Amino acid sequence: MILGSMSSWEEQRHYEHKVIVAAMEKLQSLLKGNPPLGRTEIDGDQMYVSIMEFDAKSPEDHLAEKHESYIDLQYLMEGEETIGYWSWGADSEAVKSYDPEQDYALYAPVSDENLLHLKPGMFAVFFPHDIHRPGMGKPGKIKKAVVKIHVGLLRG
Repeated sequence: MILGSMSSWEEQRHYEHKVIVAAMEKLQSLLKGNPPLGRTEIDGDQMYVSIMEFDAKSPEDHLAEKHESYIDLQYLMEGEETIGYWSWGADSEAVKSYDPEQDYALYAPVSDENLLHLKPGMFAVFFPHDIHRPGMGKPGKIKKAVVKIHVGLLRG
Protein backbone atom coordinates (compact mmCIF):
# COMPACT_ATOMS: atom_id res chain seq x y z
CA MET A 1 0.00 0.00 0.00
CA ILE A 2 1.21 3.48 -0.84
CA LEU A 3 -0.24 6.66 0.66
CA GLY A 4 0.64 10.07 -0.71
CA SER A 5 -0.41 13.50 -1.85
CA MET A 6 -0.18 15.31 -5.17
CA SER A 7 1.52 18.17 -3.30
CA SER A 8 4.57 15.94 -2.71
CA TRP A 9 4.26 13.71 -5.79
CA GLU A 10 7.16 15.29 -7.72
CA GLU A 11 9.57 14.14 -5.00
CA GLN A 12 7.84 10.83 -4.24
CA ARG A 13 7.66 9.75 -7.89
CA HIS A 14 11.39 9.02 -7.94
CA TYR A 15 10.86 6.11 -5.54
CA GLU A 16 7.86 4.49 -7.24
CA HIS A 17 7.61 1.83 -9.95
CA LYS A 18 7.58 3.27 -13.49
CA VAL A 19 4.06 1.90 -14.11
CA ILE A 20 2.70 3.68 -11.01
CA VAL A 21 4.42 6.88 -12.21
CA ALA A 22 2.90 6.49 -15.69
CA ALA A 23 -0.57 5.90 -14.20
CA MET A 24 -0.25 9.03 -12.06
CA GLU A 25 0.90 11.08 -15.06
CA LYS A 26 -2.08 9.86 -17.10
CA LEU A 27 -4.41 10.66 -14.21
CA GLN A 28 -2.99 14.18 -13.76
CA SER A 29 -3.42 14.85 -17.47
CA LEU A 30 -6.96 13.51 -17.47
CA LEU A 31 -7.98 15.56 -14.42
CA LYS A 32 -6.97 18.81 -16.16
CA GLY A 33 -9.85 18.25 -18.60
CA ASN A 34 -12.54 17.82 -15.90
CA PRO A 35 -13.43 14.25 -16.96
CA PRO A 36 -17.03 12.99 -16.83
CA LEU A 37 -18.22 10.34 -14.41
CA GLY A 38 -17.64 6.78 -15.58
CA ARG A 39 -14.85 4.87 -17.27
CA THR A 40 -12.17 6.50 -19.42
CA GLU A 41 -9.75 4.30 -21.35
CA ILE A 42 -6.03 4.81 -20.92
CA ASP A 43 -4.71 1.52 -22.34
CA GLY A 44 -7.76 -0.70 -22.85
CA ASP A 45 -8.16 -3.27 -20.07
CA GLN A 46 -4.50 -2.87 -19.07
CA MET A 47 -5.10 0.55 -17.51
CA TYR A 48 -8.23 2.67 -17.21
CA VAL A 49 -9.75 5.18 -14.84
CA SER A 50 -13.21 5.38 -13.32
CA ILE A 51 -14.46 8.72 -12.05
CA MET A 52 -17.14 8.24 -9.42
CA GLU A 53 -19.25 10.31 -7.07
CA PHE A 54 -21.24 8.89 -4.16
CA ASP A 55 -22.37 9.49 -0.59
CA ALA A 56 -19.88 8.50 2.11
CA LYS A 57 -20.82 5.25 3.82
CA SER A 58 -20.99 4.46 7.50
CA PRO A 59 -18.48 1.78 8.58
CA GLU A 60 -21.27 -0.44 9.91
CA ASP A 61 -22.15 -3.23 7.49
CA HIS A 62 -19.59 -2.01 4.94
CA LEU A 63 -17.40 -4.79 3.57
CA ALA A 64 -13.81 -4.61 2.35
CA GLU A 65 -12.55 -5.73 -1.04
CA LYS A 66 -9.47 -7.38 -2.49
CA HIS A 67 -8.45 -7.64 -6.13
CA GLU A 68 -6.13 -10.11 -7.83
CA SER A 69 -5.88 -8.83 -11.42
CA TYR A 70 -5.72 -5.08 -10.81
CA ILE A 71 -3.94 -2.59 -8.61
CA ASP A 72 -6.08 0.36 -7.48
CA LEU A 73 -4.69 3.88 -7.54
CA GLN A 74 -7.43 5.79 -5.68
CA TYR A 75 -7.26 9.60 -5.85
CA LEU A 76 -9.63 11.79 -3.83
CA MET A 77 -10.96 14.73 -5.82
CA GLU A 78 -13.64 16.14 -3.47
CA GLY A 79 -14.91 15.49 0.04
CA GLU A 80 -13.19 13.52 2.77
CA GLU A 81 -12.80 9.77 2.76
CA THR A 82 -11.76 7.12 5.24
CA ILE A 83 -10.38 3.90 3.81
CA GLY A 84 -9.87 0.85 6.00
CA TYR A 85 -6.83 -1.24 5.09
CA TRP A 86 -5.01 -4.39 6.16
CA SER A 87 -2.70 -6.91 4.52
CA TRP A 88 -4.10 -10.24 3.41
CA GLY A 89 -2.95 -13.18 5.50
CA ALA A 90 -3.60 -16.92 5.68
CA ASP A 91 -6.26 -16.25 8.31
CA SER A 92 -8.14 -13.80 6.04
CA GLU A 93 -11.47 -15.35 5.22
CA ALA A 94 -13.65 -13.96 2.44
CA VAL A 95 -17.37 -13.51 3.07
CA LYS A 96 -17.80 -13.54 -0.72
CA SER A 97 -15.22 -15.62 -2.55
CA TYR A 98 -13.18 -14.21 -5.40
CA ASP A 99 -15.12 -13.52 -8.59
CA PRO A 100 -12.63 -13.46 -11.50
CA GLU A 101 -15.15 -11.74 -13.81
CA GLN A 102 -15.52 -8.79 -11.43
CA ASP A 103 -11.99 -9.12 -9.94
CA TYR A 104 -12.91 -8.93 -6.29
CA ALA A 105 -13.54 -10.86 -3.10
CA LEU A 106 -15.30 -9.30 -0.10
CA TYR A 107 -14.13 -9.40 3.53
CA ALA A 108 -15.64 -8.40 6.86
CA PRO A 109 -13.69 -5.71 8.73
CA VAL A 110 -11.04 -6.85 11.20
CA SER A 111 -10.25 -5.44 14.64
CA ASP A 112 -6.72 -4.31 13.68
CA GLU A 113 -7.80 -2.49 10.50
CA ASN A 114 -5.75 0.63 9.74
CA LEU A 115 -7.82 3.71 8.91
CA LEU A 116 -6.50 6.07 6.27
CA HIS A 117 -8.04 9.55 6.25
CA LEU A 118 -7.84 11.17 2.83
CA LYS A 119 -8.48 14.80 1.94
CA PRO A 120 -8.69 16.15 -1.62
CA GLY A 121 -5.39 15.76 -3.45
CA MET A 122 -4.40 12.60 -1.58
CA PHE A 123 -4.09 9.14 -3.07
CA ALA A 124 -3.66 5.54 -2.00
CA VAL A 125 -2.40 2.59 -4.04
CA PHE A 126 -3.64 -0.89 -3.16
CA PHE A 127 -1.88 -4.01 -4.43
CA PRO A 128 -3.37 -7.53 -4.68
CA HIS A 129 -2.35 -8.40 -1.09
CA ASP A 130 -4.03 -5.24 0.28
CA ILE A 131 -7.59 -5.62 1.56
CA HIS A 132 -9.25 -2.21 1.52
CA ARG A 133 -12.58 -0.72 2.55
CA PRO A 134 -13.02 2.56 0.66
CA GLY A 135 -15.85 5.08 0.61
CA MET A 136 -16.36 5.61 4.33
CA GLY A 137 -16.64 8.94 6.09
CA LYS A 138 -18.81 11.64 7.56
CA PRO A 139 -22.09 12.24 5.72
CA GLY A 140 -21.36 14.01 2.47
CA LYS A 141 -20.33 13.51 -1.14
CA ILE A 142 -17.09 11.86 -2.18
CA LYS A 143 -15.73 12.31 -5.69
CA LYS A 144 -12.75 10.21 -6.65
CA ALA A 145 -10.81 8.73 -9.51
CA VAL A 146 -9.74 5.08 -9.41
CA VAL A 147 -7.06 4.05 -11.88
CA LYS A 148 -7.14 0.29 -12.47
CA ILE A 149 -3.66 -1.03 -13.35
CA HIS A 150 -3.39 -4.62 -14.55
CA VAL A 151 -0.82 -6.51 -12.47
CA GLY A 152 0.81 -7.84 -15.65
CA LEU A 153 2.17 -4.34 -16.35
CA LEU A 154 4.33 -4.48 -13.22
CA ARG A 155 5.54 -8.02 -13.89
CA GLY A 156 6.67 -7.33 -17.44
